[in-house]
Amino acid sequence: MNKLWTIFKREYLTRVKTKGFIIGTVLTPLFIIILTIGPGLLMTLKSEKAKRISVVDLSGIVYDNLVTAVSDTSGSGKRLYEFTRVPANSENLDEVKADLSQSVDKNQFDSYIIIPSDIVETNESQFYAKSVSNFDENRMFQNAISQIITNYRLQQSNLDPEFVNKLTKRINLKTFKVAKGGAAEEDQGLSFIVTFIMVMFLYMALIMYGVFVMRSVYEEKQSRVVEVLISSCKPFQLMAGKVLGVGAVGLTQYFIWAAVAALLTIYSGAIIGMFTAGASGFSIPTIPISVLVYFIVFFVLGYLLYATIYAALGAMVNTDQDAQQLQFPVMTFIIVAFFFAFYIIKNPNASLSKIVSQIPLFAPITMFTRIAIQMPPFSEILLSIVILVLTIIFLIWLAGKIFRVGILMYGKRPTLPELLNWIKY
Repeated sequence: MNKLWTIFKREYLTRVKTKGFIIGTVLTPLFIIILTIGPGLLMTLKSEKAKRISVVDLSGIVYDNLVTAVSDTSGSGKRLYEFTRVPANSENLDEVKADLSQSVDKNQFDSYIIIPSDIVETNESQFYAKSVSNFDENRMFQNAISQIITNYRLQQSNLDPEFVNKLTKRINLKTFKVAKGGAAEEDQGLSFIVTFIMVMFLYMALIMYGVFVMRSVYEEKQSRVVEVLISSCKPFQLMAGKVLGVGAVGLTQYFIWAAVAALLTIYSGAIIGMFTAGASGFSIPTIPISVLVYFIVFFVLGYLLYATIYAALGAMVNTDQDAQQLQFPVMTFIIVAFFFAFYIIKNPNASLSKIVSQIPLFAPITMFTRIAIQMPPFSEILLSIVILVLTIIFLIWLAGKIFRVGILMYGKRPTLPELLNWIKY
């Protein structure tokens, strides 16, 4: 036991003290914060420079109303869009468009809009600019012109546009998530984002930390350090020490990230309110304690499951090329489980979701996804955990036999019959 503890401590401390671990542990929460808050902050920013837009309105309906409808201003109160009406008719329209395109090219105007004379019948208009990738701006002009033409049609039909708009006003559907016990909490879909981030962390951890174990094994095997280690401890102790040591590194990192996530959840309103106005009604959705507990449970079980397999792979190979070839089939199970998570998010209680959440190689991701989206019956969670534990015990026995022989085998990669002989040995 003392030897296992020594190997565990060595594997843990050599990784925790590295700059990569420290930098990764600190930067990852910052990266998450930037991804969470950054897009919203950038969307609230407005350019202080006014855009110059030429409008060719052959219909005579749109221009005046468009200037009134698109009246956004900068922080200083200056209009963000300066419109200029360009006279034209159907005969000289092509020449006018060519001149306007030249003006845009020379930065005399930022863009121009063509309103055809038959827009009421055709529902078509045209927008020209050097860049048309600002989809929000494109949609704003489209909605403004569409509303102007709709109001015109209503007026021509002797209907009051304001009255019709009142009758056809869209209904705002608020969404609430009903938790266990009947408690309801407003959820605008942000819980999906939180679930996706947690599943992504689980997916990355199973691959990343499993590969760490495999690399640690075959690098020591290449350098022949393992021969010294085996002379002072049993192969199973070496394998267990490496698996538990690297797993403890992962748990340490995740506990730090969980603490940051908890602080963000508690103080989300105050943090976002520091950057954006009117954010008092916004908050990061809370993560139930039970979900966090299950996250740790399935992280530990999933890690033990795959780290044991990776440790056996590390004992079998001698080169990076062999390691990459052998690890791909194992990674395939993790990738497939991650793909199933998208199906489960939409259909948490479907038969397929229930089946894949009980398959041990998928369960760490698929069952946790079900828990995070909609808590399944405890009996299903317990069954998944029991199957996982039994599978881990079997794989530890199997990997221990492979590890015991393979750790001291050099040369070519073993064939399947040779592996079977190792297991029987």
